[in-house]
Amino acid sequence: MKIFEKINIKKALTHNIWLKIASLIIAIIIWLYVSGEISRGVHI
Repeated sequence: MKIFEKINIKKALTHNIWLKIASLIIAIIIWLYVSGEISRGVHI
């Protein structure tokens, strides 16, 4: 397939690198918040 022939691994990793880093940081913050709430016991 021509779609898979055009994929370059280096380009895929470096394309929008700052967006990926920001997404990772936001995901880590959300993960820490949720896991902290679960360990304390969630009160609604």
